[in-house]
Amino acid sequence: MKPTVEKDVDQPVSKRSGFTLVEIMIVVAIIGLLAALTLPSFAKARTRSLGVRVALDMQTFGDAFIVYAAENGRYPADSHATLPPGAGMENYLDDGKWYEETAIGGNFNWEGPDAYPYAGVSVFDHTVSDEDLLEIDNLVDDGVLATGSYRKTSNGRFTYIVEE
Repeated sequence: MKPTVEKDVDQPVSKRSGFTLVEIMIVVAIIGLLAALTLPSFAKARTRSLGVRVALDMQTFGDAFIVYAAENGRYPADSHATLPPGAGMENYLDDGKWYEETAIGGNFNWEGPDAYPYAGVSVFDHTVSDEDLLEIDNLVDDGVLATGSYRKTSNGRFTYIVEE
């Protein structure tokens, strides 16, 4: 025979463990609030890092043009969004990177001293605002877009001045 087990009906039914709907909704609201507060900071940091990357690429390209000028006695002629034709700049820099779209939009451009009062590497058709360009200038130069090595030139381009 099986022993019988008596249930005590006077004992309270135990509570189920878990979260209530209200508790879950509060947690979701807090997470949403924190995300809303931090996402703009992440976007600004991303833009800043992309700008610094572009500035460093411009400086690397500028160094390649300086080496070219040292070896050839002059800078190559101005060219628009392409490397100067016939100059052999492919031997001095990574032309694949030159033709990629920059991290701030647009393409790299050589502004030769035959067409401008300076020699420099610029970004043609960038898509960032002047405030973003100023942020980049603050990080890598003097913080003024009108002066320094990195500046916004009269043609509206963000330019790394190699020589004036």
